[in-house]
Amino acid sequence: MALLRIKYLWKPLLGVLALSLVLPVVVRPQDDEESDQEKNRAPFEVGEATSDLLSSLKQFEETKNWDGAIQAIQGQLRKVKSGSYDEEMLYRALAQQTYQKSDFMGSMAAAEHCLQIDDQHHYLDRRTRRDMLYWVAQIAFNEGSSAKVAAQQAVLYAKADKALDEWLKGTKEKEFTPDNLLFVAMLYFYRAQPGAGAAGVEEKTDREMMEKALQWTDKGLHSMARPRDNFYQLKLAELFQLGRFREGAELLETIIKKKPESKNYWQQLFNTYVQLASEAQEKHDDQAVLTENIRAIVTAERAQKLGFLNSQKDNFNLAVIYLSIGQFGEACGVLDQGLKNNTIERKRENYELLANSLQQIHRNTEAIRTLEDAAKLFPHSGQLEYEIAQIYFADNKSKDAFEHMKRCVEKGGTEDPPIGWMFYAYLALDLKEYDLAIKAAQEVQKYPKHEKEGKQMEDAINATKADREARLKSQGI
Repeated sequence: MALLRIKYLWKPLLGVLALSLVLPVVVRPQDDEESDQEKNRAPFEVGEATSDLLSSLKQFEETKNWDGAIQAIQGQLRKVKSGSYDEEMLYRALAQQTYQKSDFMGSMAAAEHCLQIDDQHHYLDRRTRRDMLYWVAQIAFNEGSSAKVAAQQAVLYAKADKALDEWLKGTKEKEFTPDNLLFVAMLYFYRAQPGAGAAGVEEKTDREMMEKALQWTDKGLHSMARPRDNFYQLKLAELFQLGRFREGAELLETIIKKKPESKNYWQQLFNTYVQLASEAQEKHDDQAVLTENIRAIVTAERAQKLGFLNSQKDNFNLAVIYLSIGQFGEACGVLDQGLKNNTIERKRENYELLANSLQQIHRNTEAIRTLEDAAKLFPHSGQLEYEIAQIYFADNKSKDAFEHMKRCVEKGGTEDPPIGWMFYAYLALDLKEYDLAIKAAQEVQKYPKHEKEGKQMEDAINATKADREARLKSQGI
């Protein structure tokens, strides 16, 4: 049975994307991909009052008077005709100014107004409309990612989905930047998380959506000669949430060849092999359990040569994996060295683990010495004295075992008192210390579940004592 198990609870690995898009406000950019109809149509123009206001916004921006700019735009919006080009341009400016104020929901609402007007009147050229759609998708995604209410999150994600879908349909493959590809992949990754859809959906990963995220992440990875770390991290998270740990391990091995200096990747690779070993354990595939655990061990040793995975926890985990595949000698070496150098936490349980491992390879003298070292660090632990007594007893050294059981009693006994008292009584009886044996048996009877057993033990001791006294008397002793 595997002693170490890593459970992946992958939360999104990357922070919310910062919005860097700046929407055009006054000048309509020339688009190389415009249709002939767009190129040949006359430019739309705003009224003089609107033009003057849009020109004056620079003054508000220089003083960062976002509220003043917003109030001015809203005042002009009340004067212009609904559906006019003036209204569309004012809402575009409003989207810009509310964003500068960090009113992201207000910015998204203004951008949506622009798009609604354009649906009817087609003021926007292809590039500007795409920029507006991307703006809405980004804000809706970011706000949805941090929403606390499931219903609100579902609405925001639906907005992001709708805007992104149109943006994707209007974007040619050559136009995608790595940032675009990362954003699309992240949106699908978040959307695939349990509970990220409509309220009341089943709490499990949307595998189809996660596969979609993985496809876009791969596009991002293939778009650069030297992919950025966030693409690798995102792909790892996707693979792990899909339960594809073998592919995750292969990807990590590839990354580590390129970036051997990254501690996080070494930790992830180690955890992945442990996870694969656990899966093999569940399938009762003993050969795979051994193989994956060996890979975990080799990974830890490779990392330690580079100065990684050398914390107290890392060293302990390495020892535990050795134990899980029956390599007690190797485990003892790691535990012993770690406890001596304080590279494994010096707590009682770790000394006990080392002592138990030493017993597995019949090194009882070293096991006793280990527990005696622990007893110096934990002088009030009766349990350690009990464990030392157990080893001496196994080596047919009842007298030594009894001496440590007396120390055990002096220190308050064992963690399971009735068991400790029964062992004490047995040793005392073996050494013909009848009075002490009887006293120990009486202590056992104080525990209701062991009362009958303690009484039987006391009767047996009294009978043995009486028989011995009778024999001695008959011999005139």
